[in-house]
Parts: sequence; structure tokens; C-alpha cells
Amino acid sequence: MKEFICIVCPRGCHIKVDGESITGYTCKRGLEYVKQESVAPKRTVTSTVKVKNGDLRVVSCRTTEPIDKNKMFDLMNIINKIEVEAPVKVGDVLLDNIFDTSAKLIATKEIKRI
Repeated sequence: MKEFICIVCPRGCHIKVDGESITGYTCKRGLEYVKQESVAPKRTVTSTVKVKNGDLRVVSCRTTEPIDKNKMFDLMNIINKIEVEAPVKVGDVLLDNIFDTSAKLIATKEIKRI
């Protein structure tokens, strides 16, 4: 048996998965969350990317979609090698087609050129 604490809403339901049996959820969103989490967990990745000639040295970024949890460290290794040229605008795509999916890495802050 596995126990999960649902993170979909503030309730934090304790959901138990025992084979095909799922108990402890109070809404459909919690049920869907634990089904996904118990089979193929995914996470949205947030990080920073180096910026050349910008008013800041790094820009914050995030994935547009959750990626497989077991690929997070691979993605971080890729992100650590990226360097973009300023200016950077919110929503600029810094990395496209992550692991052959529709997920992208986008900027979440504006960086001006100096």
C-alpha cells in the first residue's frame, strides 16, 4: 500500500492506493492526481538560465507542462548549459520540444539588455 498527500487543493487529503483500490480522496481532482502520481509522476520544473549582456545575470524560467519526474535531473543538466542573449521577455521560449514532448522552457521575467 502507498499513501499520498494530495496537493491539488488546500485540503491535503491522505489518499491510499492498494492495488486497484483507492481510498481517502474527497474530489475527482484528487482521484485523478493520485492515479497519475502512482503510475507516472510528473512535475513542473522551475529554474534559472544564464543571460549574456543583461541587467541581471540569470532569468527565471519554468516548463509549460509537467515532465516525467524521473527526467528532472536530465532536464536540469540541459538547463545548466543554456545561455541566452538579452533582452528576454516573459514567455520567450528558452528550450523547445523537451524530451520530444510539447513541453517548453519559458522565461518568467523580463531582462533588459545593457
